[in-house]
Amino acid sequence: MNTFPENPESRPEAEPKIQAELTPAMPRVTEPVAGPPAEQLPAVPRDPAWSGLDVFRLLIIALVILFASVFAMLAFVPGATFKARALRLSALPELMIVAQMLAYLLLLGYMYILVTKERRSPRFWKTIHWNWPANIWPFVVGGLAMQIVFLLLGRFLPFPKETPFDALLRRPATVVLIAVFAVTLGPLMEELFFRGFLYPVLARRFGMGTGISVTAFGFGLMHAAQYGYSWASVFLIFLVGVVLGAVRARKDSVAASFLVHAAYNSTIILMLLIATDGFRHLEKLSQ
Repeated sequence: MNTFPENPESRPEAEPKIQAELTPAMPRVTEPVAGPPAEQLPAVPRDPAWSGLDVFRLLIIALVILFASVFAMLAFVPGATFKARALRLSALPELMIVAQMLAYLLLLGYMYILVTKERRSPRFWKTIHWNWPANIWPFVVGGLAMQIVFLLLGRFLPFPKETPFDALLRRPATVVLIAVFAVTLGPLMEELFFRGFLYPVLARRFGMGTGISVTAFGFGLMHAAQYGYSWASVFLIFLVGVVLGAVRARKDSVAASFLVHAAYNSTIILMLLIATDGFRHLEKLSQ
């Protein structure tokens, strides 16, 4: 009889259990599940999308277009020599106004290309902060009031008896063209350039006050020739530019400054219309 148990290695069956109880439980590590890559946030667009160099280029192109439009009009004016054609054209201000209108339309087209194609901002009006206001009447009334205030202020300033602009007010056809231009393309393009393109570049680099002042100064100089370089006229137009710049800055809206500008011009046009019986008696302006 064998007194030793068979298979002695199999006796300690409880040892693995005891060992398992003494071994601390290890936490189960879950491997991360690979998912789709996180979507990258779009880069914050630069505001404005253009640079000061772009604005300078815009100015140069504007001058080139204006001069080119005048030379194009010379082709429609009879005359044996260039000087004779130029004198003839100067006696036809209607052609000069039409040339300026066409030049402004071409310039508007280039502005659109600059923003949407060169600077890749497909929404032109949004990019230039057009932002049409919900209520236009405060801006319309503001432009009307500004014209009246500045007319009263002008009584205390030395103005020349006659300016190159006054010399244009001789024929009804000329005055009608001036009136249309003064309330549409004129204020639109001036606001787009000064308050739409130039102001944000200056404000970003030098601050709001400098942006308003510099654009107002350029705005005044732009109108200096038509008022005979009278410092009083340029000063008043500078003040108009300050108001327009302040409206643009405070409301973040080029459309708001356009409305004030168009209403300002419309007020003087309406006064001319009443004073001359519908532009029929322009001689009353010289009385």
